[in-house]
Amino acid sequence: MTPQEEIEERTAELRRLGATGDEVAARLERELDAFERAVAGAQARWHVPLPGREWTAAQEAEHVLLVNESSARIAALLASDRPLRPVPRTPGEERDGKRQAPEGTRPGPGQPWEALAERHQAARAQLLALAAQAGDDPGRTFFHPFMGDLTALDWLRMAAYHIGHHRRQLEGAG
Repeated sequence: MTPQEEIEERTAELRRLGATGDEVAARLERELDAFERAVAGAQARWHVPLPGREWTAAQEAEHVLLVNESSARIAALLASDRPLRPVPRTPGEERDGKRQAPEGTRPGPGQPWEALAERHQAARAQLLALAAQAGDDPGRTFFHPFMGDLTALDWLRMAAYHIGHHRRQLEGAG
């Protein structure tokens, strides 16, 4: 499969997470609720590396928060009428078949959830609010290192997918 075919397949997977803003908002809300339950369940092993992972539960949670904040900023830009500037189209890095977190989404050494919870709630509210106004305008996209050009609604779909992926890892830490 060519890199472009892989991107097209991943984008098609995203579209199955919801066709409309309401559907994507519902999926996001379910994933965020489940993520919060997984965070609560992982507290006893918060600073212990997750099974098969280099990161601890604290680092996984911070990574999800960083991606959610970034995704919300990008979706807000795409949903607005602000002009879009060209950005570098640097493809994501994979190591041993695993996607590596891009710069800016890598967690620090691990913080208590209480230090992240307020930012998480703000990002949650922004993601859910954006779903109501985000569109799938192919003329307004922003490059994702693993998914290619994504619309505002695609960025929210991607956030739902990403939250679910890391939530399942946290559930293994409980």
